[in-house]
Amino acid sequence: MYAARLDFLKELGNIGAGHATTALSQMLRGKRFQLVVPDARMLPFAEAAEFIGGLEQTVVGIFIIISGDVSGYMAFILPVDSALILARHLTGDESGELNEMSLSALEELGNIMITSYLNALAKMTNLILAPSVPAIAVDMAGAVWQSILAGAQIVNEVTVISTDFFAEGEAIKGNIIFLPNEDDFKKVAHILGLEEI
Repeated sequence: MYAARLDFLKELGNIGAGHATTALSQMLRGKRFQLVVPDARMLPFAEAAEFIGGLEQTVVGIFIIISGDVSGYMAFILPVDSALILARHLTGDESGELNEMSLSALEELGNIMITSYLNALAKMTNLILAPSVPAIAVDMAGAVWQSILAGAQIVNEVTVISTDFFAEGEAIKGNIIFLPNEDDFKKVAHILGLEEI
């Protein structure tokens, strides 16, 4: 069951990455953009925070709440240095600061990343998945993680989809965090023939 679910999440990662690449290439206005083949893994909640860079690292997080046939949370989290590189390519701002304009651009980009994966999941399952308006936060990863934990139901494992890419040859690291309601995700798994309800 675990292996089948992980294989599905990796497939979701590949399809979502394809959707995201198309959308982000347009957003980056013709700049060279390449998304590395993503890797999906399911990690214990405590390990997932360390995996995305450690609790003390400053990160930018873009979050949505999922409603519809599946409820839960999805986030795009990236280290602040990667966020600054992206912001520069998106806005042309060379200040090296996360100002209002760059945060707005990052929020839009994060929303595109998240909804690319969400739309891929909806297409694979024929379920209705509705994203909320995105929210953005800049804080230490530990604080961001606590915010996710506060909003989510108690879960044992977190799905982390690594989303590393290159913009004009500069490496950018990011992670999609997927926290579906476990009962709802069992419904997804059943639809896909991964496990019985």
